Amino acid sequence: MTRGGPAALVAAEPRPAAPDVQPGGRLPWTAPALAATGVALVAVVLVALSIGGGGPDGGRGLGGPGALVEGLAPIVTLAARIAAVGTVGTIVLAAVLLPGTPEARRALAAASTWALVWTGATALGALLTVSLLVGRSPASLPWSSLQVYLLDTGAGRATLIVLALGAVLVLAARRSRSTGGAWLLLGVAGAALLVPVVLSGHSSAAEDHLAAVTTIGAHVLAAAVWVGGLLALLVHGRGTASTATAAARFSGVALVCFLLTAVTGVLAAWFVLGGTEELLAAFGTGYGWLLVGKTAGLVALGVLGRQHRRRTLPRLRAGLPGSFRRFAAGEVLVMLATVALAVGLAGSPPPAGAAPVPGTAAQEPAAPAGAAADPMAGHDHGELSVGVLVDEERFHVAAPVTGGSRVSVFNGTDQDVTLTAEDGAFDVAVPGGSLLTFQAPEQPGEYRFASRHDAGFTDVLVVRG
Repeated sequence: MTRGGPAALVAAEPRPAAPDVQPGGRLPWTAPALAATGVALVAVVLVALSIGGGGPDGGRGLGGPGALVEGLAPIVTLAARIAAVGTVGTIVLAAVLLPGTPEARRALAAASTWALVWTGATALGALLTVSLLVGRSPASLPWSSLQVYLLDTGAGRATLIVLALGAVLVLAARRSRSTGGAWLLLGVAGAALLVPVVLSGHSSAAEDHLAAVTTIGAHVLAAAVWVGGLLALLVHGRGTASTATAAARFSGVALVCFLLTAVTGVLAAWFVLGGTEELLAAFGTGYGWLLVGKTAGLVALGVLGRQHRRRTLPRLRAGLPGSFRRFAAGEVLVMLATVALAVGLAGSPPPAGAAPVPGTAAQEPAAPAGAAADPMAGHDHGELSVGVLVDEERFHVAAPVTGGSRVSVFNGTDQDVTLTAEDGAFDVAVPGGSLLTFQAPEQPGEYRFASRHDAGFTDVLVVRG
């Protein structure tokens, strides 16, 4: 019999190891930490835009809607990207990582909230885009400009579709209970990610257009599943057993997403810049430095993923989830910083001479050979390229247009003008500070036009077949 009685027996029993995670499996995230993370991500976007030359006003040379709108626009874009990633990730957890579990149901409820933020940020982003384009505050925007943007431009139509799909996600995610329903929601979320890639911009070369859209679409989807999946795993995989199961499944998914993101990222840069020589030459520019930064983030994430598989996953299977959670939380921060850097890269103009690509703003035909360089031609406002710009001095026609296509016109002055063709092919009234479109003539040719308000305002619209 052991000396010391029952008390000695209790003392002699081995004590369980102290858990390395907080009670309930919650991550040690606090409101101040989340706020600091948000501020840091915003700083990454703004610094990236400054380096890449896509900051406030972007060199457009027109009066803007104010510093508040110019500063808020990239922040809203970042919020929309993160909310999109959160939506996709929570649905991936419900459909793939932990299907049919209580964690899956909680994740779908969270997906509804993420989708609501995504939808709201998309709507606000569209409003700010038009505000930047027209040079007026959102409160004073004419409805005609919003209508033109939403109905007559690829970016605007993409916005409407994303809003509709987002509404479906908001309503359906809270009601979905089955794994099959989660897979359907994942398809809806994927479509909402791809619509802006397909509709924002046009290509003058069909084969390049298809290849570029496919590449950029694959890049966007892979990155969203990768980043969003790990974020959802951290937040919703609370139990040790469920976290271990989901992490093992996610490890394979993450490896595929990493490889796909890396390959398509290189190809996307190649398409945007127009070839190997242009890609190499870009590394001496601000845009090139952003590419280097994004590549460095991807390499760092690859190293972190290898460490996960070698060290933290075995500890997680052994019932010690704390080190996995802390390591994964750091990985998520690197991922979000890379997303913020990507927002800055997308908002920065490629180096001069870069080839336009589907999904970008400057997707317009080349100017006629020998045409004088016009610094205002192809007036780029992020998601739109204006076909005809009106300033205080004259008209600026960006490039030839296709017969029967819609031509966008932005009047950046307070003066009402007209675009009146000499042969009567078109006659368009453009109020001051407004954006509108008109249909180009069907027949190829050169159409001289002027404005009835001032005979000195003349130019030529070249229509191609």
